[in-house]
Amino acid sequence: MAEIIELGKLNTQPLESEFGKLKTDELIVTNERIEHIRVRHPEDFELFEEYSLSVVSDPEFIIKDGKNENTVFVTKKLENTNLNLVVKVILETDEDELKNSVMTFYRIRDKNLRKLINKNKTLYKKE
Repeated sequence: MAEIIELGKLNTQPLESEFGKLKTDELIVTNERIEHIRVRHPEDFELFEEYSLSVVSDPEFIIKDGKNENTVFVTKKLENTNLNLVVKVILETDEDELKNSVMTFYRIRDKNLRKLINKNKTLYKKE
């Protein structure tokens, strides 16, 4: 059984405007996804540990993932890079035991962030 860690609360307003009513504002990450980040993005793992709560609580952008259903990119700018937290949002109509969850996390260059913004719908932009 996967261990579940609560990572924080999502700003549901921009998400619900796009997807409909969410089951909860809770965002979780499983030990399996933490291991995925550690193995697949080892150079970013320390940043995940240090900044993931900040990305969730104070994002720069929330961008709809045009390729994956009910998925968003939650990004935050740091001094020398950008952080990208990929989140699967769970709607009111989804199975009861599901919660909004982290799929992966990695750094993203300015150029690639601009591409994400240009190719996908921005749901939230920090003013």
